[in-house]
Amino acid sequence: MTLDFTGAKALKEKITEHSRSGNLALYAEAQERGQSFSELLEELDPSPRGPDGALQVPLDAFERQLYLANIVVSGRQAVTLEQFMTGSGLILLPEYITREIQRGYQMVQDPSQLVAAQVPERGPSVKPIYIQTTEAKKSLSRRHEAAQYPVVKLLYREKEAAMVDRGRQFDFSYRILKNQKLAEFRVFLWWVGAQLAYDEVGEIYNVILNGDGTSPGATNVFNGSAGTWAYSDIVHLAMSFQGPARMTHLLGSKNDIEKILNLDEFQDPMAWASEEVFTRTGDYRSFLPVNTKLVVVPSATETKFAAMDHRFAIRESVAQPLLIEAEKVISQKLESAVLSKESVYTIMVDDAVLISDY
Repeated sequence: MTLDFTGAKALKEKITEHSRSGNLALYAEAQERGQSFSELLEELDPSPRGPDGALQVPLDAFERQLYLANIVVSGRQAVTLEQFMTGSGLILLPEYITREIQRGYQMVQDPSQLVAAQVPERGPSVKPIYIQTTEAKKSLSRRHEAAQYPVVKLLYREKEAAMVDRGRQFDFSYRILKNQKLAEFRVFLWWVGAQLAYDEVGEIYNVILNGDGTSPGATNVFNGSAGTWAYSDIVHLAMSFQGPARMTHLLGSKNDIEKILNLDEFQDPMAWASEEVFTRTGDYRSFLPVNTKLVVVPSATETKFAAMDHRFAIRESVAQPLLIEAEKVISQKLESAVLSKESVYTIMVDDAVLISDY
């Protein structure tokens, strides 16, 4: 599909005007709506999308503004941070930083891969919903006059879960950064994003172990020899899930994940189809014991595994998406700018999470 810049050029006039005056009205509007800056630009200059919502052009609305402002972010022609901040696209810089951090967020272990549903919320707290499965576990046999169908209930938890404000503060001096090419600067942003992702993965792990404040932690199903982790313990953990839930992800400390990879059962290259990928790439996430993805959690407690079915287990309620303090970026006060997100993770289906504490 041919890229049409008609709407982008009209929007560029506003971007240029706001950049010259340091006007942050578009960021304020996006925050008021609970949107990102990119999402607001998509409303002002919609990108062609397919029925599934997938982008059908090479550049989205934000990237079209970068292009029109002659901001090259990679390769030999990449601009410096100072060129970005003194050009007609200055107002795009806070969102550029946020987007690159989000890119880094997905590079190591994307927390969104562990979330069944992400829901926007407005308040400082949320009353989570969950599926009550006790009655639903009964056999769905044919109903006759003296019997009833099994009941699946969708209920509110008795308590509310408070939003968690998490983030990182930059300590990047503009004096040092201003001559850096964006191709180099974005590597630092990727690193920050990866750290944020680990923070959130750690929070999901903690919610499974200790509960979300409205529901208790998952059941510990370990029944092996205390202090020893064996292949039979992985099998037992996987088999402890009640259908339709199954163990899709196993979260643990680096040392505990290493114990799994060193088990004799995983040394046979013919044992698993993904062994070839693991050997070739060294990416432990491609290794699937009992058809389960392994997730290293830097903050995990030793000897405590958290198991989950990512399709049903966790709900993320988001009051504020990932945002950076735009006014500090525009005024070159990067060393004091804070990047933050406000959300809370809660358990949707109790049967979709388990613990194995050996």
